[in-house]
Amino acid sequence: MNKKIAILQCSAEPDTATEALDMALSLASFDQPVQLILSGDAFSCLLDNPSKRYGMLELLDAEPIGISSHSSVDKNALPSSVETSVLPPENLKEHLNQFDEVLQFS
Repeated sequence: MNKKIAILQCSAEPDTATEALDMALSLASFDQPVQLILSGDAFSCLLDNPSKRYGMLELLDAEPIGISSHSSVDKNALPSSVETSVLPPENLKEHLNQFDEVLQFS
């Protein structure tokens, strides 16, 4: 049985964003259940540098990208080609508890 893995990206730094996305894509390409979660201001990566690579997660049957931020998230400003779900920050810990492993990129 495959472990369910969360990739928690806590920084909007381009290198961190690339590493977190690469890890999520790698796991998804091996049919590993995975969800990329953008915490805090990390969701700005989707706004500042929307990449077709984020859309690849959906093609590989990964969970929708989770966005957990104290800042208000305008779903209309996010790229329509990327499937997302908003997670209230107060529920993030509970959400992460459903995963077997959490890999944090900060």
